[in-house]
Amino acid sequence: SIMYAVASLLPLLLLLQQGPFGAATTSTDPKGAGDLGSQSYLEFPRRTQVEAAVLEWGNSAVISALDASVARFGPQTDQAALLEVECTPILASPLNGAMESHADPAEAQAAAVLKLHNADEVEGNMVVMTNNGGISHFQMAKVAKESGAAALLVVNVDEKRPDDIFRMAADDGEEADAAKDIDIPVVMISLNSANVLTTATVEPGMSQEDIVNHGMPDRVRLYAAGDRPFFEDVEPAEPTLYLIHNLLTDDEAQNVVQRAEAAFQPVNHKTGKPDRLQLSEQLGKFEGVSRAMLWQGMLQNQQSKACEERIEQVTGFPSTHFSDFIVDRVDPSGYWLPHYDVFGETQADGFAIVPVATITIFLSDAGGPIVYPSGKEPLKITPQKGMAIVHHNANNQDDEQSVDLGTLHAMLPNHSDGPSYVARKYVFAAPISNTRRIILPFVAMTVGGGKLPQTLSDIHDWFYEQFGPVNGPLYFDKACMFVPVLMLLIVIQYASEYVQGQWRKESAKSSSSGSTDGSNSKSGTKKKKQN
Repeated sequence: SIMYAVASLLPLLLLLQQGPFGAATTSTDPKGAGDLGSQSYLEFPRRTQVEAAVLEWGNSAVISALDASVARFGPQTDQAALLEVECTPILASPLNGAMESHADPAEAQAAAVLKLHNADEVEGNMVVMTNNGGISHFQMAKVAKESGAAALLVVNVDEKRPDDIFRMAADDGEEADAAKDIDIPVVMISLNSANVLTTATVEPGMSQEDIVNHGMPDRVRLYAAGDRPFFEDVEPAEPTLYLIHNLLTDDEAQNVVQRAEAAFQPVNHKTGKPDRLQLSEQLGKFEGVSRAMLWQGMLQNQQSKACEERIEQVTGFPSTHFSDFIVDRVDPSGYWLPHYDVFGETQADGFAIVPVATITIFLSDAGGPIVYPSGKEPLKITPQKGMAIVHHNANNQDDEQSVDLGTLHAMLPNHSDGPSYVARKYVFAAPISNTRRIILPFVAMTVGGGKLPQTLSDIHDWFYEQFGPVNGPLYFDKACMFVPVLMLLIVIQYASEYVQGQWRKESAKSSSSGSTDGSNSKSGTKKKKQN
């Protein structure tokens, strides 16, 4: 299995009974879609496939991989023969590559490029340097080349954004011209990824003397990411939010849209009602939107199963906690108003289920951007087909679980000529029940043509209203499991009675036939005697 260095994975949380959440949602007066469009945002994505590289190690049984960003100088991702290397990672000495100490940054930049103290060890290998020595990334590359390195791995030392990486560039002017002579791969990894790299071979209880090569693997491989998923850090906290490029391929995204087309229903708060079973609530927050839930659960086809496994591997969340895809078709001029991803928040008792995380995947390049106006910095994410936004819905303040107010999000109006498509998976604290992973998908596929009959949603709501938000769904799940079993037992009973009835009829017929034959035999004997 492939282990990805994810931006910041929170442990799975318990289902939440929110005290502070109720107040938080009711006291928030979200801005309208028009107001949101006039705000100033930090815009994403910023990373592109051109810069994406992978640093990996391990064997066929367990492969570990880290995201890396290729510098604008040196071999590029389209120069596979020059970029790809396999060698030993070696920590630079000094670690930041600054061979001379200068208090003045200008003096540090002008300092002569000297070989590293451990140049003999670095030669022919991948040298690892931190970028906190006051010298430019280009100068670090010159130091690495002068020391005979086969490649340079730069660690971005940013404690406030420990998952952040960016594409390194040479300064304009003479440095940019000189950078053309850099002929070794130069890539960057994040601080958190560097911690993964330097603990790759460290086992619990290991003494310092037993740790070899500072905990790094004996060999690592660097290559272009191509169409593999790669991460982009957006915000480390409040909200925890990151992007995953290439989570779905174009064909997979199109397949999700095609499966949803037959099941779309308009989201209309005036004529419709919330569908708790299919996770369609807060209807007044959506305009010009149609929605479908793709009930598949454990009855997935091969392509859907491959997508689910990839999402599990890349995000680190267990697929048994995933909802099925909820797909939105957003018509031209359609939008989402600001809202939180919560369920059941309208109850008088304040009960709400807050998913651990939401995975939102763009299924088209067109459509309105998704914005987060209430975080530390307002954020805007432009659609990119196959790219996912992951935000963690819950935080922990004063030992009480509460919704992260920074997760308030909206979709700006779709200004394209045609509809746009977005799919979401919610990650819940508790595993999804077998009813929702087997029974309901089976009913949707066999009875509803891929769409769940409305009757089941109505029955679910009856249980919900009769027994409350905790016990209602639980009793509904049990009923869905019990009814098929009961029907099967009834069928078996009828089948058994039918077989027994048929057997009795055959036995009676055989007995009657035997009696008739006996009577005829006696009558024949009598006639013979009379003769």
